[in-house]
Amino acid sequence: MKRSSLIISLLALLLISANVFPIRLVRLTIVNKSGFPLEIRLTNEEDSNIYYYLRIDEGDRSNPTEKVFTIIPGRYQMQPYYIELWDPVYGYSCGQPGSQILYAERNIRIVILECNYSVPRFNLGEPSIWKYSSSLKYIY
Repeated sequence: MKRSSLIISLLALLLISANVFPIRLVRLTIVNKSGFPLEIRLTNEEDSNIYYYLRIDEGDRSNPTEKVFTIIPGRYQMQPYYIELWDPVYGYSCGQPGSQILYAERNIRIVILECNYSVPRFNLGEPSIWKYSSSLKYIY
């Protein structure tokens, strides 16, 4: 009797500590080739309580910066911001690209290029790597 109650209590303890409803997460890798530091705002379209503000250090084509984030899967409104310092001599202004829809249902890599660079439609990359361009409307 004591032995069976000990086994039952140990099994109950294991079941209580087990994660019955695990949260599924996806890996979002952002590669910065823009020449500026970046900030990216992700807002979940289904649940407004889920949002992210991501910061990526400066990187360029010859020396890109890559950063990995873990997020909850879903459909996000993605808005990148180029963080630029004002140059009073040349007055270089990049402007802010528009937002796009990001379907983050699996691990995905996003490459963000220079601010006014246009990505050809036939050269978007492999399915898990996307190049950010203001001409794209959806990122899967």
